[in-house]
Amino acid sequence: MHITRKLMSLLVAAIAVTGFTLGSSSAASLPEDVQAIAKRGELRVGVKSDVPGFGMQDLSGDYEGMEIDLAKKIAEAMGLDADDVRFTAVTAKTRGQLLDAGDIDMVIATFTITEDRKKIWNFTTPYYTDAVSLLVKKNSGIKNYSDLVGKRVGVAEGSTSKDALIAAAKSHGVTLTDTDNIQTFPDYPSIKAALDAGQVQAFCVDGSILSGYLDGGTELLTSIRFSPQDYGIATKLSNKGLAEFVEGLIVQWKNDGTINKLISDNGVAPSFEK
Repeated sequence: MHITRKLMSLLVAAIAVTGFTLGSSSAASLPEDVQAIAKRGELRVGVKSDVPGFGMQDLSGDYEGMEIDLAKKIAEAMGLDADDVRFTAVTAKTRGQLLDAGDIDMVIATFTITEDRKKIWNFTTPYYTDAVSLLVKKNSGIKNYSDLVGKRVGVAEGSTSKDALIAAAKSHGVTLTDTDNIQTFPDYPSIKAALDAGQVQAFCVDGSILSGYLDGGTELLTSIRFSPQDYGIATKLSNKGLAEFVEGLIVQWKNDGTINKLISDNGVAPSFEK
């Protein structure tokens, strides 16, 4: 009987995740929700389109970055081709909505794992750990938390950065408030534009994201670094089989060096060591 390359990939993926022998494994041993994606012939993934090194969309509409490469590898483990991934650009505000609505199968978009979020969505073991920092103009005079008093800090809607910054400042004896010090924006390019225009004096998010917005007139502060951020792949809470399948892949790829290679190949800073 002729066995297609995709069917063989399904068999290999089943072996990798379940640990079964070839004689006892088949495509049918994969979770039903994974089989449904493979049968559809398309993996739908929410990714960032504006984060260099992680998820970036170019002028031709193509995506690149380590999270893009990670999505392609997951598709291949399902028996699909790397180009059988349909990417949807998401923001901190839209990613959960699209996942819950079933428009996408998973989110791989610098999505920080928190205990509250784990009650709403499934998250894998972290594939990358970062910490929050600030991007400022070189002549800003901002070096520590006290220098932020009376300043405006730009954050993305729906992100965890705002609360983390306020808490970190408080731990250093500095009071910052949502009303006086925080301004929200729909996406990262909007925050960078506001920083350039002097509308805000600092851009706050994970350091790896900020590194993609560095230019000759800005600097990434090393004196303000707080709240380590674990990035995980999120799936709809009801998709337990898919969650287990992807979790197995991430654990395997962290152990065998695959994740580190994706990080290195895309010029991303090494994962933060807690």
